[in-house]
Amino acid sequence: MLHLIDRSEDLVVAALPQDVDFCTSADVRAAGEHLLAGDCRYLVLDSSSVTILDSSGITVLLAFWQRLQEAGGALLIAVPDEHLRWRLGILGLDTVLLITVTLDEAVARARRLRDGTRPSVSAHLPAVEPESA
Repeated sequence: MLHLIDRSEDLVVAALPQDVDFCTSADVRAAGEHLLAGDCRYLVLDSSSVTILDSSGITVLLAFWQRLQEAGGALLIAVPDEHLRWRLGILGLDTVLLITVTLDEAVARARRLRDGTRPSVSAHLPAVEPESA
């Protein structure tokens, strides 16, 4: 369920599927665990296709984060959708997960982390207000 975009040493870039929910989270988790079972210490996830992210999907992301933290690595998530960034912020996940706006920024931050520079969590995210429905 994860689409591999790039792999470079211990840095893996993958895209999340459109739906990361109760029906798909087990497959997403299995695919991520397969990536993490290798030499992946830095995982960058592209969420640009995500339209549904429910609590089971968030649980999967936190499981990846925990496993990478224990391995001395990091999980970075590119979240171009303002509303999704806002929802992650409401849940407080922007204080735990490394969230960027673009995939290029997430990959660059992952490379800096790998090289020994640890930026603060979500240090460069702009404030996001939800659009009125």
